[in-house]
Amino acid sequence: MAVELDELDLRIVALLLKDGRTPTAQIAEQIGLSRPAVADRLDKLERQGVMRGTTAVIDPVAIGRSITAFVAARGATLSPPAWKKFREVMDRDEVLEVHTVAGDDCYLMKVRAESIGALNTLVQQLSAAPLSLSTRTTIVMKTHCEKVGGIDLGAGSNDEA
Repeated sequence: MAVELDELDLRIVALLLKDGRTPTAQIAEQIGLSRPAVADRLDKLERQGVMRGTTAVIDPVAIGRSITAFVAARGATLSPPAWKKFREVMDRDEVLEVHTVAGDDCYLMKVRAESIGALNTLVQQLSAAPLSLSTRTTIVMKTHCEKVGGIDLGAGSNDEA
């Protein structure tokens, strides 16, 4: 269910989407409220689930994760042991997102791996028992636009591929 936000809350959220580390005092100055009033609003936004946390946005290449891929997987309904294994796969550092999807596939995963070999190991885990999922992997050649928390992390080039 969507939370009703007033104009000031929306302005606070917009500032935090640009930089999640913006100090409360700076937000207060930009929107015309006191620092305690902004702090109260931030607490309320957290309690309401609007803000689910803050995070650092790290360049994946800088930490050796130069392979980005999307793995589509499908198969039979997962048994309890298969769900346990699937949760183990989702807990891997390489796995950034996992979605249940409509259409031909059951799951869509976004993965950042160190190498093709590391990606292959992950895909093999999905294919092996007890999961036994059929997979289709798409490796990203170039990222044109990627947004995390409202921050555009794209390649920064408008060149046509």
